[in-house]
Amino acid sequence: MREDDDLLTIGEVAKLDGTSTKALRYYDAHGILTPFATDSRTGYRYYTPDQMLEMDVIRLCLDAGVPLDSIESFRQIDGTLDWRTLMETGRERVVREAARLRTLEISLDDYLGEVTRKARTPDDGVVCSDLPSTWMLGKSWPYYGDAFQLKPYLRSMTTLRAAVREAGLPRLLRRGILVDLLEDKAYAYQQFEPAAMSNASDGNESRGHNYGFDAALTVFHPHGGPAEGQVIERESLTACFDEALAMAAQFDPEQWRHVTICEIWGSHTAEGSMRVRMTRHHCDAGRM
Repeated sequence: MREDDDLLTIGEVAKLDGTSTKALRYYDAHGILTPFATDSRTGYRYYTPDQMLEMDVIRLCLDAGVPLDSIESFRQIDGTLDWRTLMETGRERVVREAARLRTLEISLDDYLGEVTRKARTPDDGVVCSDLPSTWMLGKSWPYYGDAFQLKPYLRSMTTLRAAVREAGLPRLLRRGILVDLLEDKAYAYQQFEPAAMSNASDGNESRGHNYGFDAALTVFHPHGGPAEGQVIERESLTACFDEALAMAAQFDPEQWRHVTICEIWGSHTAEGSMRVRMTRHHCDAGRM
């Protein structure tokens, strides 16, 4: 049948595209890529050179994560594929995956940064610094003024971590207890980075935006500035938080507007003690 030298055999297409004849037969059987002609006597399949471009699109969409068994659903009434919709679907998957990877990159950068910060931070004494603005998600801490409760704290961290993840936002390393001294309230908090979200069109840092979080949770956006921090080391994490919270309650709210007490990654010492970092801030907690 091969009277037209421009036609390609299934073997030639497989070799040129780097795929298998088995895959090409699957594409034919499922209406994904139908040969230009099939020899009625031998059953040999023949393809035109421009079908190599169609193969390129199929491979791109497969690489983008479009399931092979879903491609045939793009077949139109006339038997051809809706290439535009297929490619748009592939692109949407790439955009979502790029956003997911960007979220992971931001989180990992923050964790790596903590390794550097730990190397530069003294184990004790007060460290004065000028902190940048940050974002935190908070859950009301009903035990403020009483003994620290470790299990409810860990459950709160699970809730906050899940909320940040479900919002598609990068979760940063710092987490702990935030004390709003002006309001005399405390919150378990998880730091996050809103950079992965689309910027608000009005450019006002999305003030009042809850990022889709549950109404029972609170977004904080302290604007940073002068702060003083110190490391507290005690025999357990509970003892660390107990002491830090007792110290926070003694601060003048007119001078120090809020306090953050965060866990320190890898703070468990060889002697068995634990550490937290308590930071007192001149700025408001920035409740949104």
